[in-house]
Amino acid sequence: MSKKVLIVDDSMVSRMMIKEIIMSQHPSWECIQAASAEKAIDACHHSQFDYITLDLSMPGRNGLDAAPEMIENQNNAKIALLTANIQSAIKEKADQLGLVFITKPINVDEVLDFVDS
Repeated sequence: MSKKVLIVDDSMVSRMMIKEIIMSQHPSWECIQAASAEKAIDACHHSQFDYITLDLSMPGRNGLDAAPEMIENQNNAKIALLTANIQSAIKEKADQLGLVFITKPINVDEVLDFVDS
């Protein structure tokens, strides 16, 4: 069954890495990319996603600030917060929002565990 993934990160390299990891195991899935929280929120208003990977540190709104609005528009999307910031306060906030916490640098196994769980 084909799934739809939204990859949100201001780094094109990170977006491409995540997409490559997902497509290596799920070539029929659709991967949409957004370079900012604002573009991601807009995408969430127009489409339903199965999975969303959301960078924490981006210009403008960060991932934690954008997550509640994205969650509101997504019925069943599973959302992961990706960050190198491993402070307990960040992990706690992600947990309160129901987000999966994935540490950067991007790790193949963690990304695949997220989309395959």
